[in-house]
Amino acid sequence: MVYTMEQNHHTSIRAIRETWGGGCDGFLAFSTKDDPRIPAISLVHDGPEEYNNMWQKVRSIWRFVGKHYLDEFDFFFQGGEDLYVLPQNLRQYLASAVDDPTKDDFFGGRRFQQSQNIFFNSGGAGYALSQATLRKFTDTGLDHPKCFADKHTAMEDVMIARCLKDVFDIGLVDTRDAQDRERFHPFSPGSHYSWDYPIPPARDWYESYNRLWPIKLKEQCCAPDSVSFHYMKKPAMVRHLHSLLYFCD
Repeated sequence: MVYTMEQNHHTSIRAIRETWGGGCDGFLAFSTKDDPRIPAISLVHDGPEEYNNMWQKVRSIWRFVGKHYLDEFDFFFQGGEDLYVLPQNLRQYLASAVDDPTKDDFFGGRRFQQSQNIFFNSGGAGYALSQATLRKFTDTGLDHPKCFADKHTAMEDVMIARCLKDVFDIGLVDTRDAQDRERFHPFSPGSHYSWDYPIPPARDWYESYNRLWPIKLKEQCCAPDSVSFHYMKKPAMVRHLHSLLYFCD
């Protein structure tokens, strides 16, 4: 599932549908206007359609998917329109994540530590819920007093992580490979390859959010079976990366 807006149907969403989107077992865009050709669905949610109200939009998405598609898929993966996903890598990773996704909880993506007590999976890099976890979240969590049902905020990834942890004791999963290389990425491939630790006294939020999982540099930044990359802002970048991955001999 990706969230978007009508004006991006013919740009970002079209690029996704023409590249990685077709590799998913199911695909839906949640937008500001219905469009069966994508397919895109417009959902009503509390508050305005804006970045600072992303949590309410995401709550509506999860509620819709939980109502209409819960029993059709083992796992559900959500992110924004500026994602590039490798569905076969995601499928391969999730295949061994839990024994039975209809019974076992799973909440996985790119782990961040915002503060001493707040951990979450980056919404930008996308995160996955098992069927069992989504059932708990939609049946009980969405309207639970501890799950911020009335809050208007951009930090949807923090909100769902706190909800799952505080209400169901479902924590984060270390999704790195055997060599501690990350699979879910909050930046584009080039940004991860070129990133380096700041020179003190300079500080970097990315470094501070990853203190428990030291960031690997250059070729070690990304696992060979990486799942997702964020900030793919231009449709041409999505198509270019797709061509490099699948059509270069």
